Amino acid sequence: MSDETPEARTPAEVRLAQLLELLAVAPAADAEFAGRVARRARLQHAVAVPMRAVGGFIAAIGHGARVIVGLTPLDPRR
Repeated sequence: MSDETPEARTPAEVRLAQLLELLAVAPAADAEFAGRVARRARLQHAVAVPMRAVGGFIAAIGHGARVIVGLTPLDPRR
């Protein structure tokens, strides 16, 4: 333990301490909050997976069309 007296805080340090105390208070959430978050996450996952597949398919069609038209050369690795 130190015998030194603490230095006086500046007004900015006092205000910062007050704001940090406000942030430390946990927000009040109702009992259904966790359930709503879980349902929303499941819905987003259920929509995102097929959308990624459709996006990949459309990108492949676009690449194929560019190759057929001659705007993009064939990939030599394939």
